[in-house]
This record gives sequence, C-alpha cells and structure tokens, in this order.
Amino acid sequence: MLKAEITDIGSHWDNIINSINDGILIIDRDYNIVFANRVASKLFAFDNELPRRRCYEFLHKLSVPCNENYKFKTCPHKEVTLSGKPVSSTLPFVLISGEKKIFSVSAAPVKDSNGEVIQIVKIFQDVTEKKRTEEVLKRSEKEYRSLVDNSLAGVYKTNIKGDVIYANNALAKMLEFDSPDEVMTRSVLTFYKDINEREKIIESLKVTGGVRTIEVALLTKTGKTRDVLMSAVLEGETMSGMMMDITECKKMEALSRNQELLFSSIFEGMQDGMVVVDRNFSILYANSSYSRQTGFPLDEIMGKRCYEVSHHRKRPCYMEGEECSVKNAFATGAGNKIIHTHFDKEDNPVYVETAAYPIRDLSGNITSVAERVSNITEKLRLDEELKKRMKELEEFYEMAVGREIKMIELKAEVQNLKAELQRYKPAGRT
Repeated sequence: MLKAEITDIGSHWDNIINSINDGILIIDRDYNIVFANRVASKLFAFDNELPRRRCYEFLHKLSVPCNENYKFKTCPHKEVTLSGKPVSSTLPFVLISGEKKIFSVSAAPVKDSNGEVIQIVKIFQDVTEKKRTEEVLKRSEKEYRSLVDNSLAGVYKTNIKGDVIYANNALAKMLEFDSPDEVMTRSVLTFYKDINEREKIIESLKVTGGVRTIEVALLTKTGKTRDVLMSAVLEGETMSGMMMDITECKKMEALSRNQELLFSSIFEGMQDGMVVVDRNFSILYANSSYSRQTGFPLDEIMGKRCYEVSHHRKRPCYMEGEECSVKNAFATGAGNKIIHTHFDKEDNPVYVETAAYPIRDLSGNITSVAERVSNITEKLRLDEELKKRMKELEEFYEMAVGREIKMIELKAEVQNLKAELQRYKPAGRT
C-alpha cells in the first residue's frame, strides 16, 4: 500500500516537487526510474510516463550498475539499499545532448512498514561549474605554490608570537637552513640581529597594515649576518611577506662609495681639470680645477653637456667640424689626445690639451669617458716667446758671425799688405 502511495503522488505534491530547482528521481530496488520531477525530466529527457528503464542506462549510459563499472567507486543506490541510511556523493552524468555534467547526489531511503527499503529518492544538484571552479582554484593554488616555492625571493608567514608558519626554499637557503621545514622549527625571534627591529615593524604594521620595503639585519643558522630588504603585511595575528638578500649589494655599494671617494680625492688633487662624461655628453663629475678653468661653479657644471660649458654651444663639437676626444674614446674604446680651444665664463679663449679615456663596466661595456683637460695657454705663450727669442738669437748670431768673417778677411788683407810692403823695402833698411 505504501509503495503505491509513493509512486502515485497527487497533484498537490507534484506542484511542490516540480517547483524545486534540483532534479528529483525516485528509483526502485531494481534500479528502475519510477518518478522524475520537471527539472530531472528536462535534464535527462524523459517524462513521468516512464518506461521501466534502469537509472544507470539513462543517467550514465552504462549497461551495468555503477558499482559494477570500474569508473565508479561508489553507487548511492546500492549503499542506501544495503545500509538503509542516506548517503551523498558527487558523480558524473551524461545528458541526452551528450554533454557531461557533474552532480552532487543526495540519496535517501523510502521504507515500508517493516522498515525495508523499497525505493530510493535521489536529489540532483548541478555542481559542474562549482567543480570546474574548484579545479581551477586547485590548479592555480598548485601553480602559485610552485611559483612561491621556487621563487628567488624568500617568502615567509609568521604569527605575532614568532612561530614560522611558512617558509620557501629561497628563504631557507638565505638563512643557511637545509630545508623550509627546518626553518619552521625555529622561532622567528632568533633570526633578528636586533629583536627590537621586529617590535618596531609590528607596531608600524598595526598602524599601516603593510610596508613595502624595510631593511633589517638577520642572523643565519651559523650566526652570519644577512642584510635583507623585507616587505610585510599584517592580517590579524599573521604577518607575511617577502625578503631579498642585499648583503652583497651593500658590500658593493660600500666599495663603490670608497672607490668614489678615492677617485674624488685623486681628481681633486690634480692641477688639471677632470670631468667624467656619459654617452649624452652630460657631465657626471667635475673637479675643482675644471671649475676654475671654466669659471663656472661646480653646481652649475654638474648635469650640463660638456660642450655647453667648454664651448658655449648647443651642439657637440664634432657637429661643428671639430675633433672631439670624448667621441673618439666612445667610438674606438681607446684613449686619445687633441688640442682644443675652450672658452671661460667671460668668453676668453683657453687653450687646452684634452686626453680622454674610456670607463667600462664589469661586462666590458663603455659607460662613460674620463677627460683630462690641461690648460696649455701659458705653455703656448712661452713657446711663442721662446720661438721669438730663438729667432732673435739666430739673427744676432748670423750678424756676429758675419762680422767675425769680415774681421778675419780684413786681418788677412792687412797681413797680405804687410808682406807686400816688406818685399818692396830698399836694401840695407830694416
């Protein structure tokens, strides 16, 4: 009697069941579909005048029950029939159109007065998009985790207490640990060279929520100091971010500063003007001697083009038909010297000898040119005076030599006359 009542649902219950957005099927113990609501009928293309067709044929396009097919690990129908208890599972289905869908299936038993399961009510909820989204999220999470794990930057997550929740391979390597798991056995408090730095960072994060760059000193497993540039975000009790090891960079910066000071000291001690010029002919450095040569203060020289300062021009010297030692150094990669006429702030000519030498980076590329500018105005003046003096001496010499020759000739003539007179002297006279 109960079986008949269930399979012959009245119109009132039809309206209720058909208003439900999920598919509903009633299936007997032999897998025959005996009822389908409007949603289920539309999904699987059958109506309530159902032939005695098996659910596995309609729903999965199988010739045997799901539990007997290797693709299905479980069958809700079989489980409910045997246990008499509701079960839920997620299974693939093939619609009449051939489209594959994934449904969350809730199966509940319908029992007779003796407690025997006589039918199964199945409710189908389409979770295809949800499952696809979950799969995409899983793949994205897997890809993200792979990206993070293999990142060159250290990635971390800790709590306020100091427990390390996550560390990637780069962070473990940076702090000289064998693995991220070993890092997570340590308190983050042991990593800070100055624990007060972490307290300051946390206080700042409580106000701002996040900081992009903080420079801190950390201690490695072996006690070495590592200077790192760290970003941090605070979410509740969790602090996370990235770290980049800048220890070697700081050493190079310090070395560069020391070298810059050394070169500056050397250049400042030179009597000749010294400038460093880039490929755009912009002056990157100039010493005091160059400032005195040009008559411009250093703050007016820095950043200007060299031809603007030395020639008061708007174009490079080589565009005005003059040879340029800086251009030659960039073009040939070798040092060279030329004579130039520069002009000081008052447009007075200053005769100089320029010697340009290329400066290369670690890859061997020429990045700039150092140019020594020697003021040879006085030297040229002395050279001119020397030439004039030499000319006067040569003229005097020629005149003196000419006189000497004439004296010698006159003396010889006198001697000849004396000899002639001696020959004509009367005998017996002395």
